[in-house]
Amino acid sequence: MNKKVTALTFAAMVAVVGQPALADAPSFNYVQFDYIVSGDTEIDTGPASESLDLQQGYGLQGAFEIGDYVFVMGRHMSLDYEDEIGFIIGDTVDNSAVNDMTFIGVGAHYLLAEMVDLYGAVGFSRPTFFSIAGEGYGLEVGARANFEMVTASLWYHMAKADTDVGTETIDIDPEMLGLDVAIEFAPDAPQLVLGYVDATNELETGGLEADIDYDHFSIGVRKTF
Repeated sequence: MNKKVTALTFAAMVAVVGQPALADAPSFNYVQFDYIVSGDTEIDTGPASESLDLQQGYGLQGAFEIGDYVFVMGRHMSLDYEDEIGFIIGDTVDNSAVNDMTFIGVGAHYLLAEMVDLYGAVGFSRPTFFSIAGEGYGLEVGARANFEMVTASLWYHMAKADTDVGTETIDIDPEMLGLDVAIEFAPDAPQLVLGYVDATNELETGGLEADIDYDHFSIGVRKTF
């Protein structure tokens, strides 16, 4: 993942906004829907590799505070691909659950120097690779800052999961680095969210390995409470 580029993008965006302090602390009571509009994906299975076109996708996420610092959160992402060649996915499969992900966790946040709200969460993770769903734990850490009409979020998510298929155990380990910029055009109105994710997804069973490297852009709507 190109973490350096994404981090620099976040820093540049904050500099452009040009506000010296938080307008208000970012809310951890929200729901959000994202429509994933474009992206590139490279699948490497060792002896074979292929690039897939992202056909469409969507994301759902939300959080709810249960105290001054503690919150529960959820995140789901589903990406659909078109494999015209049928080299890896198959000749008859147009929309495949190649690298979907679900995460439900409990976390805490802390306002640092009245500038950035840091947070972390741990919980249940269910990543999917080639329609094979694993179950395990996930971890997410991030930073959020609210500048007048703009809320910026930089987050990192990783998971360790596995599943049994016959006598084999399959390990599925996704990693994602994301940037969300939410823009509020009027007080108490839903926010327009522009997002970017750079990610990898690794599968291993026995001596076989497969990797997905992908990124995508999204546009969404967030409502805070």
